[in-house]
Amino acid sequence: MTHADHLAVFDWNSTLYDDIEAAYQATNDSLAFFNVPPISLEELQEIFTFPLIHFYEKAGVSVDDYLKKADEVGEIFRTTYNQLKIQCTLMDGTIELLNWLLSHNVTCKVLSNMGQDTLELDIERLGITKYFETISGTDGLNGIVSGTNKYERLRDFMGENSYTANKTFIIGDSHEEPELARKLDILGISISGGLLSPTRLEKYKKDYLIDNLAELPAILIKEWGLNHFDMSSPELSKAKF
Repeated sequence: MTHADHLAVFDWNSTLYDDIEAAYQATNDSLAFFNVPPISLEELQEIFTFPLIHFYEKAGVSVDDYLKKADEVGEIFRTTYNQLKIQCTLMDGTIELLNWLLSHNVTCKVLSNMGQDTLELDIERLGITKYFETISGTDGLNGIVSGTNKYERLRDFMGENSYTANKTFIIGDSHEEPELARKLDILGISISGGLLSPTRLEKYKKDYLIDNLAELPAILIKEWGLNHFDMSSPELSKAKF
């Protein structure tokens, strides 16, 4: 297979998709199901973790109670989230960044715990399907609970398509991405504003912690030797890199 030399791997939620408010409200509705009082966004960012069973335990739900009601609470989360996500938009700078990567012949991939069908529909609805060579979600309705392995999916994709570790990066808002970056020895970038606090992200990060997508090109220029973007391009000139 012929492809670009460099691979950019994006988590979806709170990385390219600004859905933290929907996820926050859905989480409190889920906790209410277990008679747990609402928590603040800051509290959520301090205790959220995968797999979800450990998050609920930290929030005060016993492992046994969670396991007995996992399907029901998963449906509660999805119902609230799906109602609110329609109001959510792309993260600031997403289009500009994707155009910049495309102009530098960098292949882009989405790697998410979201269900495949939902993921593809959301990306299509937001008009950015054309930027991604592949969109990788999970098989079931609740990939986070089922524990679908991002590591195996990315490892296999890189191997099958001859992408090398020194020309691949991954970015996301949780501890999953830096852990994955360490396992695969790829460039790992964490982005704040999602499910983990900046303090926790600083602890977990592999290589870089950024606050917005506009910071990425400078990192890739430094790490990969990519050229600076062409300011004469109408699309790219809007970006504040």
